[in-house]
Amino acid sequence: MVGQKKSKQSVVVARWLARLGSLASLGLLLLFFFGEELDLAKLTPTEIWGLIFFPLGITVGLLLGWRWEILGGSVTVLSLLAFYKVMYAASGQFPDGLWFLIFALPGFLFLYCGLSQPKPVQTIRIG
Repeated sequence: MVGQKKSKQSVVVARWLARLGSLASLGLLLLFFFGEELDLAKLTPTEIWGLIFFPLGITVGLLLGWRWEILGGSVTVLSLLAFYKVMYAASGQFPDGLWFLIFALPGFLFLYCGLSQPKPVQTIRIG
């Protein structure tokens, strides 16, 4: 019983860390996005795909995570993985540093929270 209570408390703490972290990540991403002059006509297809996954996919995932933790966390993590794959395919190496991973960290926390708490099975009634 005590272990269950601690487990629930850790999920609540992780949920709020994910939410606060997502606000920080989204705020910084918005600053970068609006602070940089972006000429879409000059972007290569690889850069466009990279932008679709990071920051766009990460942003969508972090926003979804507030309501649907598993969906939002999955979108965030899969967008990050796709971004790394696109960048590796284009240059033969992964992007330097941990910054991309740090921006996506709240998505991992959303996924943890969603998977840690079993949800009741809902049935669909027809008719």
